[in-house]
Amino acid sequence: MGKIHKFSQLYDGAEDRIAWLTEDVDGATTKLWFTQRLCRNFVKALVPILEKSQGEEAPQEHKAVVQSWEQAAAMAEFGKTPPVTPRAETVAGVVRNINIQPSGDGLVFAFDYGAEAPLVLALRLTETRQMLTVLSRMHAAAGWPGGAFPAWIDGPVAEPEEPGAKPTGKRALN
Repeated sequence: MGKIHKFSQLYDGAEDRIAWLTEDVDGATTKLWFTQRLCRNFVKALVPILEKSQGEEAPQEHKAVVQSWEQAAAMAEFGKTPPVTPRAETVAGVVRNINIQPSGDGLVFAFDYGAEAPLVLALRLTETRQMLTVLSRMHAAAGWPGGAFPAWIDGPVAEPEEPGAKPTGKRALN
């Protein structure tokens, strides 16, 4: 079982897939292909985990606002690291299944792509939110429907307005 040290995401128009270029702790690289269907199901599995992990105490009408601020805070910490560069010996495979397990303050992902053992990636919740935002951007770059992504992925949303209040021009989720 390989442990992913770092990864980059990009959309490949010729393949019409999202590629995760990964590098393990030994420097070996793998290209994991994500289909549109897999991405959609991955997001549908991740969103409830993130929503449950933070903002449980918030009233229902404020949960989207809490999530949007958590997402914005995560992206404020998003750093620039050099992308993974594939090598001639890079192994590639289409991801068939992703096993998600909670672990301390984060999640562990095991990517089954047809090799003997899956590739494993451990991310803190903040890093998971960052990855989800980048995945949303790749989804948009691909022109795929974004229905699996909640509105709070895009950034802060406004508090619901009180009845009779003057419109602020900010987007509110009810």
